Amino acid sequence: MDTRLLRAFIILADTENYREASSRLYISQPALTKQIKLLENQLDLKLFERGRHGAMLTEHGRILLPYAKQALNHMAELLNQAIVLRETPPLSLNVGFGISTFQEASFFVARLQEQLPNLTIQLDDMPSDTMREKLHQHQLDIAFIRFDHQDSVDSLVSHPLKTEVLALAIAKDHPQNSAINDYLTRYPLLMLRAERGFGLYQQIQQYLQSENIHIAPLQEANDIQTLVALVTAKIGISLVPFSARHIGGENIDFIPIQHNPNAKWQIAVVWQTSLPKAWQTTFERLLEEIHVKFANDS
Repeated sequence: MDTRLLRAFIILADTENYREASSRLYISQPALTKQIKLLENQLDLKLFERGRHGAMLTEHGRILLPYAKQALNHMAELLNQAIVLRETPPLSLNVGFGISTFQEASFFVARLQEQLPNLTIQLDDMPSDTMREKLHQHQLDIAFIRFDHQDSVDSLVSHPLKTEVLALAIAKDHPQNSAINDYLTRYPLLMLRAERGFGLYQQIQQYLQSENIHIAPLQEANDIQTLVALVTAKIGISLVPFSARHIGGENIDFIPIQHNPNAKWQIAVVWQTSLPKAWQTTFERLLEEIHVKFANDS
């Protein structure tokens, strides 16, 4: 039996309206009517009563609807299994991450290597804009990335990971009772170069503007690790992702900025839909493990 007929039956039963059902199925109303008639002829049963208020299931239609849904689900499972069986998995995976996800990405890759021991996995630290470019050029398979709506395309699967926030990085021996904005106006600001992390640079500028703070950085660095070292040396203070505390030393305090929504952004895990379906199922399971493992991390 043609699965298009089953799908037309299910959608029309759900909408009870030929116009809406044909729109969902991307076919014309006459084509939908023809499909329903063909299915009724094959079953030798009337499935719908058509009237002023749309299409209502007959008693026979109500009885057969769950069987139609089950049959369609089984057909989808069959096709997915066929895809898995004919796939030739790649020999290596390229995974990108940023400072905000270095714990989660490292855990993910370690567990994935256990699941796929014959696979070569390359893990690289890079800015989100670089990851995004490499994803769209199919030079990167998986990315732990600052989420952007342009990541929601057919060629990519996107799963939310966590919310990240800006934090003030300051040497411990500075006075600790001031407000964030007081620190920013009192001490020299150290920042990551825009070309090394444009998303973070924009986030910081957005936050400063929302707080009506207008300051120029004393010094710019090429990476977060250098910023942390400069703060440790008491050259100044910095605004960095709160996750940078995991690479900070004992001589730095990281104070998260929780009061301003402009200091927060979403992190997602994005991968190519062309990767083997079985692998993608493993990715989803590992992300569930990550959510459990790091749920109370703060």
